Amino acid sequence: MLTKTVTKLNVPGPKAKAILARDHAVVSHAYGRVADLVMSHGLGSQVYDVDGNRFIDFVSGIAVNSTGHSHPHVVRAIQQQAEKFLHISSDYYHEAWVRLSERLDEIAPFTEEASVFLGNSGTEAVEGAIKLARYHTGRPYFVGFMGGFHGRTLGSLGFTASKITQRRGFMPMREVTHIPYPYEYRPLLAMQPGDADYGETVVNYLEKVVFKSILAPEDVAAVLVEPIQGEGGYVVPPASFFPRLRE
Repeated sequence: MLTKTVTKLNVPGPKAKAILARDHAVVSHAYGRVADLVMSHGLGSQVYDVDGNRFIDFVSGIAVNSTGHSHPHVVRAIQQQAEKFLHISSDYYHEAWVRLSERLDEIAPFTEEASVFLGNSGTEAVEGAIKLARYHTGRPYFVGFMGGFHGRTLGSLGFTASKITQRRGFMPMREVTHIPYPYEYRPLLAMQPGDADYGETVVNYLEKVVFKSILAPEDVAAVLVEPIQGEGGYVVPPASFFPRLRE
C-alpha cells in the first residue's frame, strides 16, 4: 500500500516554462534540444527538474557521466582543484595535466611512444587529428564513412555523414571521400565472389574503385573511422575489417 502522496506535474511545469521563455529570448537556437526538461540537479542515475519531477537518466551525458551525477569523489576532486586554481590556458605547466596524461598513456593501446593532446570536445580532437595528418603527410585528402558522426565544427563536419541537416548550408570541408561503413545487416555494396565477409567487400571497394577512379592513395592524409559507428546505428563491423583496412 502506498503511504506517500506522489504529485505528478506536467512537463514542462510552471517553473520550467518560465525558464524556457527566458532561454528562447537570449540563448542561440543552434542548440538542438530533445525535450523541454529544465534540470535542477542530479544524483546517481536520476535527475530532477525545477518543478520537482524525477527522471531516470538513460543518456548519462552522452556516456560522459559514467560515475553518475554528483558522485562524491568527483565532486570532492573538483572542489579541491577549484581551491587551487581554475583556468590558466595552455601557456603554463601544471602537475595535474601531466598526471592525467601519464594515466592515459598507461591505458592507451599503443606499444610505441606517444604524447597526449587534451581537448575540450570530440570535435576538437578530430580537428586536431585533421591538422596533424595534413601537417605530417603533406597530403590534402581524406577518407570517411557514410553514417559517421565526428562533430559539427567545419573540419569535422566534412567527415560527419549521418544526417543531412547537420551539413546543409554550412559548406563543410570538401576534401573527404565517403565510402560505406561495413554494416552487414544493411549493406550498401554487393559482396563479390571471394570476399570473406562484408568488411572485406568494403575494403576492396576502397582499393579497387575509390583508389582507382576517384582518389589517388598517395594523396590521402588519413582515414577517419569509428571503431563502432554511433549515430549510424551502433554498428559493429566484422572482426576482420580493421586489420584489413590497416593493410
